[in-house]
Amino acid sequence: MQSDLRAALVFMCRRVLQPLVRVLIRFGISAGEFKAIVDSVYAHTGSEYLTSQGERVTYSRLAVITGINRSVLPGILATPQDRFQPRSDTQVHRAARVLTGWHDDAHFQTRTGEPALLPIRGGSRSFQELVHRYSGGVYFQTLLSELIRVGAVRRTGSRVRALRRSPNVSGANPDSLYEAGEAAGDLLATLEYNLNARTHEQLPVRSLKLRVDERTLPLFRAQVGKRADGMLEVVDEFLQSHQARAARRGAGNVTPRMLTLGATIFAVCRPDVQPTRRPTSVPRASARSAARR
Repeated sequence: MQSDLRAALVFMCRRVLQPLVRVLIRFGISAGEFKAIVDSVYAHTGSEYLTSQGERVTYSRLAVITGINRSVLPGILATPQDRFQPRSDTQVHRAARVLTGWHDDAHFQTRTGEPALLPIRGGSRSFQELVHRYSGGVYFQTLLSELIRVGAVRRTGSRVRALRRSPNVSGANPDSLYEAGEAAGDLLATLEYNLNARTHEQLPVRSLKLRVDERTLPLFRAQVGKRADGMLEVVDEFLQSHQARAARRGAGNVTPRMLTLGATIFAVCRPDVQPTRRPTSVPRASARSAARR
């Protein structure tokens, strides 16, 4: 049983690390740099784990549970982990909803079905009205500033034009990498939660994968995108209304412990698994000869 568990953990590590390492190699992060990151995360997370178990945090105990040499732990722990406060997930999602409405709602389109050039404020066919209809209450100037910042819209005088359908920039850039890290971290945190929770307490994680013709991808992307927007809008409305009711009922009572609660929807697209290729720099025969020497 223990060997089966370790084998499953090794499989999980490899499956998680393969796409991550592909990204790191693409951007020149070496194995040594990655190991330094891993050691830092192990040391700080191990310290948090001992504290949560009511144990005294010592370098010796940390060395035992992390496998990091005791002599290097003081230097690792003296360096604080980088802290990044991402933009509000709700704000990003609402920006996406506004852009989707702009592209799909005929009221905000030209006669040919393109997103219309909208006046920023005033009237029933303005950016202000678009935000009111699709953002769920965000101030339109706040959302306009965010969309301009990410380059999804362009302001021309008192009007604004949509440049793309998504607030996310295509390709790799700091914002997209931060967002990828947040999404991947949230997914793994949910899986960790479910590993420690009883069956009826686990959070929903659903997965469906089929082997299909690659020509299916454009339609799949469009259909899942539309349904994902609708699903997140339902979740957002539920959380907002439930929080408002809970605040009214709990006025004057003990402040409850707060949680971050939400949903992330992502689609899966990867090529068929190919066999691992051997390095081509050293022929196999030469490698065997070197081993004999």
